[in-house]
Amino acid sequence: MTGTEPAFEIDGRRYSAGDWVRFPNAGMRDNQTRVYEITAAGPGGITAEADGCTYQLSRGDIGVIGIKHADEN
Repeated sequence: MTGTEPAFEIDGRRYSAGDWVRFPNAGMRDNQTRVYEITAAGPGGITAEADGCTYQLSRGDIGVIGIKHADEN
């Protein structure tokens, strides 16, 4: 990973296309535990895919539902 590739940064963590993430504060438990792949990232948010569905999430969305790398506890 290089410092010049598009990335989303929040709470001192960096997320880029190809990263696997979870949304720990999502409204439904299934959405909290599901693993999503980031397909695009930028300063304003990310695009993530899971189970054949694509989600565009803004910085505000992520502020509410949280984000962490899938391998984090």
